Amino acid sequence: MAAVAVFADTPRAQPAAPAAPAPGRLVGRTSDDTLRLAKERAQRPGTSETERLAALAVIARVSGSADFRATEAAFAAIAADASVPAEVRDEAGLLARQAAVDDGATPGIEKARALGVITDLAVLGPFRDAGGGLEAKDGPEAKGAIFTDLRASHSWGANDVHWRGVPAELASASGVPLDLLIEPRKESCTWLATSFALAKDAPLLVKVAASGQVRMTFDGVDVAKSDEVHASLRFDRLAATVQASAGAHLLAAKVCSGALADEGRARLRLLGADGAPLPKSAFTSPPSARLTAPVSTAPRVKRSTTLLERALATGAKATPASLLAAATVRTIGGADDTRSPRAPGLLDAYTQDASRSPDEQAMAAWLTPAAAPRSGRLYKARELAKARGDAETAAFVDRRLVEAHLDAAMPDWAIATLRASHLDTAKDDEALTMRARTMETLRLEPESVRAMRELEQTLRARRGALASDAVFTLARLAQAHDALLHADAEDELARRGWRGESWVRAQSARGKDAVVSAAKNALRGGVRDADEAIAVARAVADAGAHDVARELFVAIAGLAPNEPAAWLGLARELSEGVAPGSAPPPQIVMALRRARELAPGDVRARAELALRTQGAKSGPEPLDDERYLTATAAILARRKGAPAPGVAPDVADRELHWIRVVRMHKDDRVSQLIQYAREIVIAPRTESELFEPLPAEGDLTEILRARVHRKGGGVAFPTEEHNDGARPRIRWPELQPGDTVEVVVRQWSSRAIGGRGDAPFYFMDYSGSTASHPLLFNEVVVETPPGHPLYVDVLNGGKYKREEKDERGLHVVHLTWDQPVVVPEEPLAPHLSEIAPVIVGSTFHTWNDFKRWYMEAIRGFTEPDAEVRRIAAELTKGKRTRDEKLRALFEFVADDIRYVNYVSGEWWLPNRPQQLLARREGDCDDKAILLITLLRAVGIEAQEVMVQTRLTGMPSVLRAKNAAVPMFDHGIAFLPGPNGGTYLDATSPQSRLGPLPSMDARASALRFDGAPEIVTLPSSSPDDHGASVTWNIALGADGAADLTGEEQHVGDGAFWLRTYLREAEARQQYVEGNLVGPWFPTVEVDKAIDFKGDLPKGAAWVRYKAKSQGLARREQRELVVPLSPSVTYGSQLAPLVKRTLPVSLPSHLAPSHQNRTLRITAPAGYVWGPLPPGGAAEGGDFGRASIELAADRASPRVLVVKRRVVFNQHLIPVQRYDAWRQWIQSVDALMHKEVRLVPAGGAR
Repeated sequence: MAAVAVFADTPRAQPAAPAAPAPGRLVGRTSDDTLRLAKERAQRPGTSETERLAALAVIARVSGSADFRATEAAFAAIAADASVPAEVRDEAGLLARQAAVDDGATPGIEKARALGVITDLAVLGPFRDAGGGLEAKDGPEAKGAIFTDLRASHSWGANDVHWRGVPAELASASGVPLDLLIEPRKESCTWLATSFALAKDAPLLVKVAASGQVRMTFDGVDVAKSDEVHASLRFDRLAATVQASAGAHLLAAKVCSGALADEGRARLRLLGADGAPLPKSAFTSPPSARLTAPVSTAPRVKRSTTLLERALATGAKATPASLLAAATVRTIGGADDTRSPRAPGLLDAYTQDASRSPDEQAMAAWLTPAAAPRSGRLYKARELAKARGDAETAAFVDRRLVEAHLDAAMPDWAIATLRASHLDTAKDDEALTMRARTMETLRLEPESVRAMRELEQTLRARRGALASDAVFTLARLAQAHDALLHADAEDELARRGWRGESWVRAQSARGKDAVVSAAKNALRGGVRDADEAIAVARAVADAGAHDVARELFVAIAGLAPNEPAAWLGLARELSEGVAPGSAPPPQIVMALRRARELAPGDVRARAELALRTQGAKSGPEPLDDERYLTATAAILARRKGAPAPGVAPDVADRELHWIRVVRMHKDDRVSQLIQYAREIVIAPRTESELFEPLPAEGDLTEILRARVHRKGGGVAFPTEEHNDGARPRIRWPELQPGDTVEVVVRQWSSRAIGGRGDAPFYFMDYSGSTASHPLLFNEVVVETPPGHPLYVDVLNGGKYKREEKDERGLHVVHLTWDQPVVVPEEPLAPHLSEIAPVIVGSTFHTWNDFKRWYMEAIRGFTEPDAEVRRIAAELTKGKRTRDEKLRALFEFVADDIRYVNYVSGEWWLPNRPQQLLARREGDCDDKAILLITLLRAVGIEAQEVMVQTRLTGMPSVLRAKNAAVPMFDHGIAFLPGPNGGTYLDATSPQSRLGPLPSMDARASALRFDGAPEIVTLPSSSPDDHGASVTWNIALGADGAADLTGEEQHVGDGAFWLRTYLREAEARQQYVEGNLVGPWFPTVEVDKAIDFKGDLPKGAAWVRYKAKSQGLARREQRELVVPLSPSVTYGSQLAPLVKRTLPVSLPSHLAPSHQNRTLRITAPAGYVWGPLPPGGAAEGGDFGRASIELAADRASPRVLVVKRRVVFNQHLIPVQRYDAWRQWIQSVDALMHKEVRLVPAGGAR
């Protein structure tokens, strides 16, 4: 309760009563003030059309927190103002209609038609869009298709695609809710169309508004298109004037969604050439969803630009007012291109001018899309406002900061800002809402109830006027505390047009009839998407009105025929009243089969269908992949049994059987049926080992079979089986040696593969295993329908059988290994993919196919906007040469952009540069894209490179001949130029220009300049990575030593020094643990450490002092000084006498060099005994090593030891292992030396 004290009784000065906002301002103290200012700006003479449009966007944006009556009234006043340009009045009229309480309801249909909105539409979709869908001539535009054929089927896979009528309530001024009608919506295209007939020749103005991308056609001819991806529908987007003849015509729009979710709305309008709605007398047949062929296929069309298009054309060099207006339209107007946003650049250009007023700075801050820069700009605007005495702006900013704190779930900060800005005593709707939200977020029930009662009193006093945000907050608070108040608040929202699930469920406090009435109303234009519609029907079922729920599910299945939950809900409502054990009506089975077809990974639908059809005389489903399952008896025949008691087992377990059946479905989903059996040889010893490590090959998993075949006969089943699709789990009972576990799972991609926001689909299957887990049989089947290929290749094939044929309408590739390869387990062996047979499959046949997909997916990402150009110019200011500019930009991306493995909404694709600049963080390919964009801003062209680093170490997969498998784990940039160009890896902080990191060197990569191909990155020299170390060691007579070290590192070594030594407080621990500790016992490093991290060519330097209490050991009166660490190279790099597999050295070791000079000063009274011989061990391309020992000529007490070890070749083939091992042993023999100090005069 301590936090609430800020609302209590602490005396403080009260703020003066707020004055009315000054004319010409952009923001006001409250949302009501900001709305009034925007209305005035839209009507002010001399205001540009872009600024007027931006003012409309502001009104719409603040409508939820302002007086509910004010929004529609403001839009209506602007629409009626003859001094306002006609196009602005038109947009204001549409927005007034959207704000009206009957928009989307039956009474609003004629009012929408009066604005030219076409409410009689047919809808067709979805059509898959994995790139280029807007332009694709598919579906009704395909060759041989008749666009207006209402009976034609355009279905694909499980998706039912036919022309359907759109209920007129849904075709409102707010646009048709495609999320209600179309599934799947993500990365798909939808057609909306209408037919009409004119009484005579007439010029027409046709307009379309839509989120996503859109293309509009008239009589089959393209009249306008936009391939930018907009998040929302706010204004008319495209327009064209058509000279139409008398007779029938067809107006249509194709709307495509991108990888990122959008609002999913679209609207068509038909007007006269003057922009006025057409009278009914203009038609012999008004717009209708019953499509008919047009009388002409060659209309005369003139493209018109809309107000929105002209606003979006505003560039960074426009006037400040236009710049801010354009940014407003792009952000809160929902019209920025989500593929390559321009608003951050416009706002950056606007805010750079220090002469901006606090009011202007606050507006720009409020519009900033990203949270981090938005907060920074808000605080800056508040400081400026306070410095200039601008109380209105300061109050506006305080409210925006409270909002930001609440959105970020930081109620303590919110409550502090409320208190400091006196919002805890303000009485306007916005302040009341903020206080209530704060108490709700703090989860303090007494204060939440008090806030709820305050909102309740305000609602009763100002019903019909209280801000909608306040009513929503009241409804949310009342849901847990007062059912009748909750229903009352929801009723108020319903009167305002929000007639969705929450309203329907709230009626449960009033009984079943109230729920039914509300649900029927909600489904007449009140729901936003299919999920909400289904939730409404479920609310009716929960109220016990199953007959009505059944009717609602039937209606929903008609509206959204590809929504599996609608069919599953229908099946359950149909089953109400069916006696247990009786034969189910066929409608139930039909609905369940349809749900199962649409959501094959839904185990609930599968289980219920199996229950309903149990005992029915129905054959197997066509194309049933389970026909490939092997009989259990055949699998168990391969068992070899457990060893006799007292006999050590030779394996941990045996994989008796493995089969994978990969099927590409016509709707581009992929299923993988996997059957495997494992014979237990060493019984599980811990609880965790009883949990089955199920293969993770898909998004959804069905467990079809899980059982234990006991060694002595009999079958046992899991003690725990969790089968919810996404997180399956099996826990076995106690297992004994000789038992065999058998598992069958089917795994599904959650939706169609191949989208721009999805990870590229590929699969891998190993027909080989390690010796401790031998595989005895392996089989892979790949089935693909025509037009939906999966390309398959076998690497390191070995002896196997391949069968390829066409059957059951599928192309089948069948691969069988009766004797899979068993690989011995040897240290430093390459990945299994490099030494055993691997089956790979991919949707890409060649790298050119992959390049086309990827380049389309990231189109526009690397186009510099105003912010990128400004930052690039600032970073390169004063830099004269190309190399200086390159270095400055590279180090900014490496050091200032923190490495965080952040996944975008498009999952596999990189984030946009604007997102990195806003968050100052990103992963490897994000940073590569930002670097490429910055370089482009200063005239340097670079390209992205996808890398499979040596840490992954599976290059064979990338070099498959018949399939392109994009198994990459890294992204860098490539700068074309002499000597093969330059690769730039700015992933990690403290990276520098110079040698490639060793994980990149010699790795396989895909370049996109020219024809795409897998290349090997530059090999890198051992001189590029490593360290040159000098140690000055002063020995004491007791064997202790003082050490002064100086090291210069290059390449990876320098990177690690910069990473760990940049902060002075962290240096001691790193030096002690990594630079000195491995060599000397009981070492203690002094805290005073000198460090230089920015030497030429990326080198780094460190100097330190240390003390070891036992560097030399005493043997009688002599001291023995070791000259190497105790661990030998041979024990790590060549421990086996013979090998059957290559040696693959880790990237940090090869290529690299270590040069180390030791200057050891003898203690007083001691002289050096006979020195062991030096020498060299030449290993050719393996590397080389040498050591020199000699007394310093100037000071005989000083022994100088120079050690040099170089590793070059990182992959040692089997036939050269003997030579490798001999060289490693010679290096150990050479380097593992000791020197003796004997008392002066020879006494021992």
